[in-house]
Amino acid sequence: MFEDIVETVREPLIVLDSELRVLSANRSFYISFKVQPEETIGNLIYDLGSKQWDIPRLRTLLENILPENNKFDDYEVEHIFSGVGHKIMLLNARRIMHKEMGSQMRILLAIEDITERKRIEKLLVASESKYRELVQNVNSIILKMDPEGKVTFFNTFAERFFGFTEKEMLGRSVAGTILPETGPAGSDLDSMIKDIEIHPEKYINNENENMRRNGERVWVAWTNKVLCDENGKTIEILCIGNDITERRRMEDALKDYEERYRRLFETAKDGLLLIDKHNGDIVNVNPAIVEMLGYFSQEFIGKKLQDVGLLKDIRDFKETIRELIHAGFINYEDVFAETKQRQIVNVDIYLVDRAKFIQCNVRNITERKKLSAQLLQSQKMEAIGNLVGGIAHDFNNILTAIIGYGSLLHKEIAAGDPLREYVEQILAASSKAAHLTHSLLAYSRKQVMEAKPADVNKIVFSIQKILDRLIGEDIEFKIHMAAEALIANVDRGQVEQVLLNLATNARDAMPHGGALTIRTERVQIDSSLIQVNGNGEAGDYAVISVADTGVGMDEKTRDRIFEPFFTTKESGKGTGLGLAMAYGIIKQHNGFIDVHSRPGEGATFKIYMPLLPAKEALFEKEELTPVVSGNETILLAEDDQVIRKVSKTFLEHYGYKVLEAVNGEDALRVFSENRAGIKLIVTDVIMPKMLGTEVCEKARMIKPDIKCLLMSGYSSDIMQKRGVLEGGGNFIAKPFSPDDFLRKVRAALDS
Repeated sequence: MFEDIVETVREPLIVLDSELRVLSANRSFYISFKVQPEETIGNLIYDLGSKQWDIPRLRTLLENILPENNKFDDYEVEHIFSGVGHKIMLLNARRIMHKEMGSQMRILLAIEDITERKRIEKLLVASESKYRELVQNVNSIILKMDPEGKVTFFNTFAERFFGFTEKEMLGRSVAGTILPETGPAGSDLDSMIKDIEIHPEKYINNENENMRRNGERVWVAWTNKVLCDENGKTIEILCIGNDITERRRMEDALKDYEERYRRLFETAKDGLLLIDKHNGDIVNVNPAIVEMLGYFSQEFIGKKLQDVGLLKDIRDFKETIRELIHAGFINYEDVFAETKQRQIVNVDIYLVDRAKFIQCNVRNITERKKLSAQLLQSQKMEAIGNLVGGIAHDFNNILTAIIGYGSLLHKEIAAGDPLREYVEQILAASSKAAHLTHSLLAYSRKQVMEAKPADVNKIVFSIQKILDRLIGEDIEFKIHMAAEALIANVDRGQVEQVLLNLATNARDAMPHGGALTIRTERVQIDSSLIQVNGNGEAGDYAVISVADTGVGMDEKTRDRIFEPFFTTKESGKGTGLGLAMAYGIIKQHNGFIDVHSRPGEGATFKIYMPLLPAKEALFEKEELTPVVSGNETILLAEDDQVIRKVSKTFLEHYGYKVLEAVNGEDALRVFSENRAGIKLIVTDVIMPKMLGTEVCEKARMIKPDIKCLLMSGYSSDIMQKRGVLEGGGNFIAKPFSPDDFLRKVRAALDS
């Protein structure tokens, strides 16, 4: 883009480096001075054309631009060139910097040929008639104005350039016509004219923003001369101008480009370093890399990448540079960088060939890798949960039959019979097995949860006495509760179980005493923490913190504590299901558990559960209803023969009439044939050929008032997808006792 801008300017332009060697020149330069690129590029300016440009004063001015941040405007040079002869030139030089040149400063030299203008000025002095004839045909703006700024002469080129005729301009002020009234000159023309009379040297060469008739703003380089009478009184001011709009636009574009590049460089989130391609030294850095690596800006300059902790494994950086020049870029993904404080961070490094410099982009991916690892751990826990949930479901079906038949057998054996004790042992073992499956389902978030609004503070308070006895006298126990009610939709029993497990673990982590603190509070969680933990939604949460001063955990242990059957306790002193169960229960509450621990510094478990609005806090305690008999006809649909048989026995024992079905299609057929007499459908949720929920839906199309009771050992997540509400009166979870089953049947019939 820079080269395109330079090439389109009509004036000869050349770009010089710090040694005054020509880096580039535009076509106008070659044409004007009749030279070729091969004679020009790479040569010192004062060696061009057999040292024709070796002008001492010009050389001094150019040499002072870069080190002293100087510039010069309209430096007049009169010289005889072998190729083009006598020339009078106005030279303008500026210090520039452009992205395509790296970050080194360069000199832009603009050459304006004023030979013709000077010749015209001499002719004007010699002959007014010749002057008028010439000025009307020259390709320069020529006008004269009186001491009040009113136009007295306006040549043909001025007419074409500004769009006004000479007739229109004569007698009119330049202010408001060709000089914007809003500009510094146009707003106070009288003061400017007086200044020209007092300090004419200031205006011999002057650049102004002017205005065409159509309102377009243009830039003109003016040569102004005060014309006086024999008494020295100002008669007129002669103004000769040349259009420099393109040159000014190019300069403005370069400044704008430099500023935009500087802003991008300074505000980029990635760390950026500019490296000298020849020696590998860092020459510039942005704030992002300063913050990332901890060095001050000046500490980078002159250092190698390896000196500031980047690409330390690269031994031959020159070879890397050669590869970079060949390929254009080199990418280093997920490599280590070392900060000034000796901390290791993960970064991606991208090297790009930028002419004289190498641009090094450094992106800190440490947090991204941490989030990725946490997501992987969450997915691992979910996969284990799915496996555990499937196993627990199969156990539930088996336990339903064992508990059912065991309960029936228990009722049939008289008190005092030795066999009754055997049956009681069977039922006790079955109860323990059921508790184990509940723990597994809790871990996998698949236990049926009976959630109701409850104050988290009251749950903690209700188990305070139990905890006092549990932890012992050698441990200081404190509870700090939030002043406000923390209403959450919870299964009170499950949350109590989580707290008891955490308190037990805390006690075991402090064999020689210590302190246990439980704290409740309200916090607001944003989406970033939700994404890290993979569960819940942003909003207000109740937090229960359980903190101990025990032995703590290392990172390896901390990453595995929620895995089922993982334990750090001695064999026989723990099942490894306590924290796994806690993890599952809190996940099922749409919450999560956050753990902070280091070896020797204790551990803090924070339980997060979403809060409900206070108006949803009221709930009624469910009373346990007695088991009563009935005489209604019930359709029992269950694909497991053992469970179907024992369930039928329960129902018939209490007076119900039972019709059996072995799958979904069979159930719908039996219902269609006996629709009038059937009062209730008791069906397993997941069955071959048709789901239990579909059986109920289609049965209601036949008989809208038919009632249904769903039962399942599958996950509550699956049941929720099938339209089954957790904890509702139309659902019972396996395994169940005969009494619980019969209460649910009666409740469904009476609903």
